[in-house]
Amino acid sequence: MNLDEIDIKILKENFDEELITQIDIDNVSKIFKYLENNGIYYAKDLFLTSLDLFLYSLDDFIRKFEVLKEKLGADFANKLGEDSSLIEIMYE
Repeated sequence: MNLDEIDIKILKENFDEELITQIDIDNVSKIFKYLENNGIYYAKDLFLTSLDLFLYSLDDFIRKFEVLKEKLGADFANKLGEDSSLIEIMYE
């Protein structure tokens, strides 16, 4: 996971410092790898808009994402790419 100055600025605009300091880079990197393996090429965009989901442990994130995949169906990656608000299914 490579964050540039613009990414950091976006994080600071979207989230408070307390939440940002909770980021576990190792865990987030594993989540990014999992998403990449599932065809989610826009993982950084999801990270920048839904940081709190990336604070889950890898196992919890995978469990919640698998529910999302099931609800969205076979074309989940494209559906989520077209409408990132669908990520909210992971909060259920």
